[in-house]
Amino acid sequence: MPPINRQFEMVHADEWSMKVAFASSDYRHVDQHFGATPRLVVYGVKADRVTLLRVVEFPVVSGHQTEKIAERIHALEDCVTLFCVAIGEAVFRQLLQVGVRAERVPDQTTILGLLQEIQLSWYEKAQRRSARQRDPQRFNRLLEEQTWREEPDPQP
Repeated sequence: MPPINRQFEMVHADEWSMKVAFASSDYRHVDQHFGATPRLVVYGVKADRVTLLRVVEFPVVSGHQTEKIAERIHALEDCVTLFCVAIGEAVFRQLLQVGVRAERVPDQTTILGLLQEIQLSWYEKAQRRSARQRDPQRFNRLLEEQTWREEPDPQP
């Protein structure tokens, strides 16, 4: 396997249950094909905050080498999502096998913007869940609103 050039990791990176990665050359934008990215930037995401957890830098090697892809996949094994500009179909399937969903985004999409979208989605889901929990009678009302009609048993 090609060696990783450098890897920086926060001390308490394991306390984050949601980790997302970005294929980036400048730490600020998603601007790389997964197989060619010189860097993966990994953030921890919670409903109320995000934190840079890890940066993994790879040597720039041209071509499609199995070792190069394997090293990148290994760097993502604790992530739930990878954002990149492009990814090959076979590698996309390999990521799914290790539990990582790859999402293609337009070139120069800001990492900050994607992190905010993730948090907004999380907040909206929490609000819907909270609204359902605040209304213990919701199922009774749904049943009352439905018209139930019993069918007679068919005669033999």
